[in-house]
Parts: sequence; structure tokens; C-alpha cells
Amino acid sequence: MSDRRVRLVVPLVVVTGVAAAATGAHFGHQAALETSVSAAPAPGGALAPAPGEEAPPAPATDTLGLVSIEYRLNRLPQSASNQIAIWIEDADGGYVRTLFATSFTANGGYTRRPMSLPLWRETARWESAPEAEVESASRPAQDSGRHTVHWDGTDREGRAVPAGAYTYRVEGNLRWENRVLFTGSITVGGEPDSSRAEAEYLPASAAAESDLVEEVTAVFAPGEPMDPADVTTYTRGS
Repeated sequence: MSDRRVRLVVPLVVVTGVAAAATGAHFGHQAALETSVSAAPAPGGALAPAPGEEAPPAPATDTLGLVSIEYRLNRLPQSASNQIAIWIEDADGGYVRTLFATSFTANGGYTRRPMSLPLWRETARWESAPEAEVESASRPAQDSGRHTVHWDGTDREGRAVPAGAYTYRVEGNLRWENRVLFTGSITVGGEPDSSRAEAEYLPASAAAESDLVEEVTAVFAPGEPMDPADVTTYTRGS
């Protein structure tokens, strides 16, 4: 397993309500560029990077719009819980990308706790996920309250997806192997769409456990881009 020690995590999605301090960075670079003598205008009016510096990655273009997935989280005061993952699949069940995964599991905690988010790990083949995707999805455990995750309509490689129906899933560990799985469908294209996810308890007896995630909904806004000013970096948490 690769070395996944404390580091800055550069998300490609936006999460509101995350229990972490944002640095105000844009794709890991300073929001305000400091113009140096060696900097020169690049095509299109943007500043070219100074010698030895890397240019910030360009945001995805020509995406269909923005999907906002909202949910209520109730942080549970017990061990072996509070792990959640949110991901997107296509209409055929093919994996598209992970939007959020609690950093304990995302950074290899499943080796010590194999029952942690097993469906997500299997679907995403997380054990062999590229480091860039791990950094993009990994977040500290969230506080109780309403949270929103935004999907910009790109896959794990940053490519825009075609129009059509997509499945969004939220898996959460309630206590040890007891889990809840929310599943909903959202159509991205030229028209707005919205939906509410349905809950399934795994095993069925897990329904007797305390609620970790509730009220999972999704809204698609066609043509709405991901605002670069909202993209921040987060430090790894628990």
C-alpha cells in the first residue's frame, strides 16, 4: 500500500459543512497569483508560470452542469462508525468517481477494519485507486448537520461524462458491519432534475441502529459550472 501520511488534500469537488479548515487555495495554488519579472502572458491572457513552477491544472470544460447531493449527518458517539462514502455510477452500474470518503477508510483504514465501507471499496476498486483520486476524495469525519457535495459532471480522470441517468450512492457504517446504503438516480442533460434517495440497511437488522445519514437528495442544474473560487484544500483528518 502506498504511503498515505498527513498531507494537503486537493479536492476536485466542493463539500460544504466539512469539519476542517480551508486554506483558500485554488487547485493547490495561491488564489492570487504573484506576478514576477519572469512571468509572461500566456495565450488567452493568463499568466504563464515562472521558470521551475508548474501551471495549475485547467478546470474541466464542456461539462453538462452541476449535481448537488445534500444529506443530514448525525455523528454517532461510538466506535467503528461514522465512516461514509459518496460516489457516482453510470446507468449500467459502472464506476464514475468518488466525491467523498471519510479519510480513515480512504487512506487505508480498511486494512485494520475490513468491514468499513465494503461496497464502495469494491465498486471503486479503491485498494488500487490512483493517489490523485485518494487525495481528491479523502475528507475528515464530518460534524452533525446538513452537508452538500457537488459533482461537476466529470469522471475519475477528469473527463466530462455524456448526458444520461446516473446513480448516486451514500454508504455509511453505523456500527461495525452494520451499514446503511442510500441509492438515488439523477439525469444530467439539458433539463433540471431532482430526486430523493432510498435507504437500504445491510443487514436488515441494521435498521435498529442509530441513524447516521438521513434525507439524501440530489439536484441537477444544467450549465452551472464549478466555481473555482469555491475549490479549497483540506488537511487529512480522522
